[in-house]
Amino acid sequence: MHALNRLKSRPAEAGFTLAEILVACAIISVGLVAVATGFGFGVDGVEAGRQQSTAVFLAEQRIEQAKELAMRQTGLVQLTAANLPAAEAYGTIAGAPPSYRRTTTIVANPGGVLGARVDVVVFYRPVTGRGVLTTERSVSLSIFLANR
Repeated sequence: MHALNRLKSRPAEAGFTLAEILVACAIISVGLVAVATGFGFGVDGVEAGRQQSTAVFLAEQRIEQAKELAMRQTGLVQLTAANLPAAEAYGTIAGAPPSYRRTTTIVANPGGVLGARVDVVVFYRPVTGRGVLTTERSVSLSIFLANR
C-alpha cells in the first residue's frame, strides 16, 4: 500500500509542450535561413574578388608585354598594334577564362612628350550564384613609356 501512495503523491513530470517545441523550431528555422543567405552572399563576394583579380592580372600581363617591347629597341619602334593587338575578343586571350576580353590602346607622344602611353582595359562578365550577369565589368591600367 505504501507503493500506491508514493505513486499518487509523485509530482507531475516536467517537460515541453507541443506549442513550445513548435516556437523553438520556428526560431531555429529563421536563424538557419539567415545563415544560409549570408553564406550565399559570402560565396558571391569571394567569386567577385577572384574574377577582378584575374582581370587585373590580364591587364598587368599586357603592360609587361608593352614594357618588354619598349626595351627591345630605342625609339619605341616595337611598340605597335601589330605586336600588341588592339582588341582580343571573349575566349581569345591565351590562358584566360572565356569570359574575359581585352583592349589595348597605344597613344604615341601624348601631349607632345616623347614617348607613348599604353592603356589596357580588361572586360569581363561576372559570374554569380544566380548565373552570368549580362553587364560587363572592367579593369583599366595605363603606363607611360619614355623614349630611351
